[in-house]
Amino acid sequence: MTYQCRQFSNERASLDDEHYIGMGNRRRVFMHPDYPNLCIKVARASHIRRELDRRGLIHKLMPTHWRDDNWLESRAYQQPALSVITEATQRHIPSLYGWQETSIGMGLVFDYYHLGNGQPAPNLRDVILSGGITADIRRAVDGLKDFILHDGPWMRHPSPENIVYATDGQLKLVDCMGTYNMRLQRYIPAIRKRRRKRHNSYLETAIGNLQTRYERDKQAFQGQGAIS
Repeated sequence: MTYQCRQFSNERASLDDEHYIGMGNRRRVFMHPDYPNLCIKVARASHIRRELDRRGLIHKLMPTHWRDDNWLESRAYQQPALSVITEATQRHIPSLYGWQETSIGMGLVFDYYHLGNGQPAPNLRDVILSGGITADIRRAVDGLKDFILHDGPWMRHPSPENIVYATDGQLKLVDCMGTYNMRLQRYIPAIRKRRRKRHNSYLETAIGNLQTRYERDKQAFQGQGAIS
């Protein structure tokens, strides 16, 4: 099966607070009103433009879509590591279904990882801060790192905030694909391999810091209990 970033639907999706999931720096995310296992991501175009203009002359000259994660991800999903859907990519990467017009602008439709009741599955940051790195979490992290090292696409550094712990026990990279830096470098094997290793190093450091914070907070809470 091959990804084709085409139009998902000709129908205009009406998005409101009932379908709202959350918001990142550049996009708002909604549960699809017609397909509860899908979500629609809509770029915060005005915010992106303001941020670029605020950074000075060079950035003022940049087209808004250069920092639009929807536009960037629609391109990223055409790269060889993602253009063909494999068992490994399905385990760790949400499927991209295409574009759809919405009541607040053009959106991009992806898999939506939820808990079965409509609530979004937790991200890796929240999982570790609430319960630490358990054996199951360690296993999931190692599985994701193995995927990144051997099959991973050209992407941004994976952040625990943008990695979802789904109900199948796997970690999903839900917001790391879009990067404007997708030129000749990604075709050079040595550079691609080094970048994958850096992704894993970045991720390991990030979850290590979260584990340290979890243990510190746990000790502080236990100390308060002993005093009371």
